[in-house]
Amino acid sequence: ALRGKESFAKVAKMAEYARDEINAIGGYYAYGKDLINGGSVYDFDVTKLSVYTRDIGLAGIEVYDLLRDEYDIQIELGDIANILAYISIGDRIQDIERLVGALADIKRLYSKDPASMLNTEDINPKVLVSPQTAFYSEKTRLPIRETSGRICAEFVMCYPPGIPILAPGELITDEIIEYVLYAKEKGCSMQGTEDPAVEYLNVL
Repeated sequence: ALRGKESFAKVAKMAEYARDEINAIGGYYAYGKDLINGGSVYDFDVTKLSVYTRDIGLAGIEVYDLLRDEYDIQIELGDIANILAYISIGDRIQDIERLVGALADIKRLYSKDPASMLNTEDINPKVLVSPQTAFYSEKTRLPIRETSGRICAEFVMCYPPGIPILAPGELITDEIIEYVLYAKEKGCSMQGTEDPAVEYLNVL
C-alpha cells in the first residue's frame, strides 16, 4: 500500500530481465511488449512471463512437467505450445535465475526436432448447425477416429487455455481429430466431453 509503485517497478524489471535471458537461450520466445500493435494488442502485462516452447520440439505442457518434476519449479500453466509463469513481489532475482537456468537445461537435455510437432495455429471452426439445436438434438456416440465429417454435439476443450477446439454444431474434420489426439498424447487436460478419456465423441 505504501510502496506499491516501487515494488511493481522492481517486478517489471525482473520480468524484463527474465525475458531477455530466456530469449538469449535460443529456441524459446518470451512474449513481450513487441506484440503491441495498436490494433489487436493494446497493451501487455510484463509480469506474465509467457514463453513459446514449440521451437525446441517440446509442447508447453511437457516443459511445465519437466520444470515441476525435475527442477522443483511450479509455474502457472503449460499448454500445447506455451508456458506461463507469474512474477510477483514475492519473487527474488535468484528465483528468476533458477527458472532461466532450468529452461536452458531443458533445451540442452530434452529438446527434439520441432518438425515432428503438430502445427498449433488456431483451427477456424465451420458451424453447420446452431449450438442450441446441436446441443438438444438426438446424439450418437462414436469412436473419435470415426467422427470426421460429422457434426459435433458437445464441447471438446483442451485446458489450459479452456477455449473449445469443438463446440456443438461444428463440423469435425481430420485436422481437428489429429489436434485433439495430439493434445491428449502430450498430456493436456481434456474437458467438456461426456467421455472423460475422449475416446468417443457425441455427434448428431
